Amino acid sequence: MIITISKGQQITIPARMREMLGLDIGSKVDMDYEDGKLVIRPVGEELEEFFKLAKKWKPKYNLTAEQMDKMNERMFR
Repeated sequence: MIITISKGQQITIPARMREMLGLDIGSKVDMDYEDGKLVIRPVGEELEEFFKLAKKWKPKYNLTAEQMDKMNERMFR
């Protein structure tokens, strides 16, 4: 399937693909680069639950959102 990158440097996941993967508004995906290819994977429900719970936890360390994102990337890759 060929899609076009928009003026805003964005791509749209075609409806057929979204339906096949069970993606809806607000769904999260993981994007990676593997062997010269762009790979987009749906984020599992367990990770969604982790993010919900994490919002409730009092942070032990004073980290920025960017620092936490980097830690999560290392943990889940």
